[in-house]
Amino acid sequence: MAAAFLWLLIPNAPDVPDNAPFAGVSIHTEQGVLLPLPNRSFRCAETEQEFQCQIDIQDQLLTLNLTKGQGYPYDLSNCRASYGGQAVGCREAGQNYAPTLAKLYEVTNLNLSPQQIQTVRQTYWGINTLMQLGEIWLIWISAGLSITAGISAALFTWLHPGIWGKGFVSFACGFGVYQLVERFLGRVPFDLVTPYGLTPDDWVDVVRGGAIAAGIAAMLVTALLLWRRVNRFSRILISLITGAGIFNLAWWAFSWNVGYVLPLFGWANPLIQQGHLLALFFATISLLVAIAAVILIWTYTNSSIRKFLCLGSGFGAIALASHLFMYLLLDLGFAG
Repeated sequence: MAAAFLWLLIPNAPDVPDNAPFAGVSIHTEQGVLLPLPNRSFRCAETEQEFQCQIDIQDQLLTLNLTKGQGYPYDLSNCRASYGGQAVGCREAGQNYAPTLAKLYEVTNLNLSPQQIQTVRQTYWGINTLMQLGEIWLIWISAGLSITAGISAALFTWLHPGIWGKGFVSFACGFGVYQLVERFLGRVPFDLVTPYGLTPDDWVDVVRGGAIAAGIAAMLVTALLLWRRVNRFSRILISLITGAGIFNLAWWAFSWNVGYVLPLFGWANPLIQQGHLLALFFATISLLVAIAAVILIWTYTNSSIRKFLCLGSGFGAIALASHLFMYLLLDLGFAG
């Protein structure tokens, strides 16, 4: 399922400016139907003044000529379109991130028959399916796939606790600590660091470098604790570090996935409208999950380590899958 979803997303991504200079083009038919066309199906050329993009629709050539912006070439204007050599309508229909901000266009007056409309929709069924689903449904599908990945990872680790489970949980805990440190340091105002000779760019580098270092350290100490026994003090310290990573993984899993799934249930709307209460609710649940993880890894029996691996791999898989889908939806231009 996840592979099919990715296979649908990636080939139909707008990918401005690599595929075309616009975020998207749709045919607006006389019947009021919108037929999105995939960017990568356009053949584009450019001169100093304009872009010219062409695509074959029902054995006729649809051509768009777009004037470049003077300061930014993809700030397009003056759309002219022709179909089969005859001038047709072309109008701007908004903007979208694809993954940079780019314009959307609609072409009209192509006079396609109902049979031709159906053929075009079938030919470009991928982009038409994605556009019909819309951003919210794509996020819901991503959330469902992420939760499924977490459940699958937890079950697999429960049935096969070993080197792969320990390695994955160590990496996931490191990733959780990395995200936690980056978010914490990233909230420090620039005004607090510039008096010490750091420019805003310097502080951004410090935040990223510090978060990466903290994540790698957390991954290594978690792996150390899972593979061998350590003294009491080290176990306390490592358990707390690991718990912090699990907290962030759980928080992300709840806030990103459950936060978008809740609108499917009408009873959840009052809770969603109270954003601060919902954030507090997710933070409380995540803290309870982190406490459970600390207790399990501190107990350090075969049974407790197995349960810890199951818990860590489940929330780790959800968080990592969520980040992957979020990055893809944003970077490919399907979410803004």
